[in-house]
Amino acid sequence: MVKKLKKAPKELFDRFALYFPYSTVDVVIQNADSFLLTRRSIPPYKNKWNLPGGIVCKTENLDDAAKRVAKEELNLTVKLEGFVGVYENPVLARHDITHVFLASILKGKIVRDFQSSEAKFFKNPPPDMVPYQKKILHDVRAILREKRSM
Repeated sequence: MVKKLKKAPKELFDRFALYFPYSTVDVVIQNADSFLLTRRSIPPYKNKWNLPGGIVCKTENLDDAAKRVAKEELNLTVKLEGFVGVYENPVLARHDITHVFLASILKGKIVRDFQSSEAKFFKNPPPDMVPYQKKILHDVRAILREKRSM
């Protein structure tokens, strides 16, 4: 059973950013040694490559939020392979506290939503990627190297 999630109206959502950080999830979708990134078509970070991600809705647990984001933004059903960590991006426009998950594709063909103009797998972070997310990919690579060496 899929529960109905209530989302704030845009005006309230934007006003909230003036006073409070957002609790978000980012999903590192892995395919062999590559990671799926999307080029944002909307602010913040318009025209930058970024990880699929989004706001956690009230009453939604983090795992479900990560799976929902992959489905809504890319039409992908994913398997969460692990929790990477918590990262913070306190910029003037919006302060995100993001919970990052490593995932693999279970099924689906990539279909982008309105938030992105492209989706592509990268072996290395492109130069025009959202800055704090480069650290996330660096950390994921280190985690995967450590797992392989065990």
